Amino acid sequence: MNTFIDHLIIAVPELVVATAEYSTLLGRAPSWRGAYPDYGTANTLFKLDNTYIELLAPQGEGMAADIVNCILNSRGPCLGGLVFGTGSADDFISHARSTGLEASDPVPGHGVDEQTGVERRWRNMFWDPTAARGIFSFCIEHEAGSTLPKAAPHGAGAIAGVDHVVVKTQSADAAKSFYGDQLGIRLALEQDAPDWGGVQLFFRASSMSIEVIASEKASEQDELWGLALKTDDIETTYARLKESGVEISDIRDGRKAGTRVCTAKSHTLGVPTLLIEHPPC
Repeated sequence: MNTFIDHLIIAVPELVVATAEYSTLLGRAPSWRGAYPDYGTANTLFKLDNTYIELLAPQGEGMAADIVNCILNSRGPCLGGLVFGTGSADDFISHARSTGLEASDPVPGHGVDEQTGVERRWRNMFWDPTAARGIFSFCIEHEAGSTLPKAAPHGAGAIAGVDHVVVKTQSADAAKSFYGDQLGIRLALEQDAPDWGGVQLFFRASSMSIEVIASEKASEQDELWGLALKTDDIETTYARLKESGVEISDIRDGRKAGTRVCTAKSHTLGVPTLLIEHPPC
């Protein structure tokens, strides 16, 4: 299997303010803006080096609007979805079903960028949310040629990509089964996490990680909790954000040796957000 992390969804109540705030945080212009009347949603996409981030808002009525409204009603603006990608829907479905993940047959979809008129097409494979212990997730196969342009930086200090996304769970075994066995994503590291009273798992794909923190302290349902965003120069990013009016902590040493981090305290759309700089190779 060659399953990757296609994109992350942030659920927001409306797009105009959310897009402006997140554009400021990332230091980038949107790659895409679209509306999906059949689903009852509208979105803004920011393509980074290793994935893209989708701001998704309800706009009308439909299946997706129901999901987003449910997330917003229960948690407010937050990290609301984890979307996986594949180069072959048929291969993905065959593998998933052989491991007990009841993925649907491919459902075609398409969208038009309101900025340029460019069209993209894809096929989605869905499964019951209980497979991911309550986290909204699915898999997507993009049609050949349906590319997304990179979000253009406003200047120096733009965010380069996503370093990791944090999932909280009560069950390390369930996470290994879903992300590892059923989706086919490599478990790169497993270690005790005494600070959180549990186990820490790192599933690696798309030059980023799904960091799973398994602890009895977690909620009964799994939770997509936070993001770490990569920057190549944290001091330049810090200066840009301060100048733009973003509330941000001082730069400090990260948990991983050689890293430097700071915490964004505004413009994050309800998502706990860490900025991280890795040492040069």
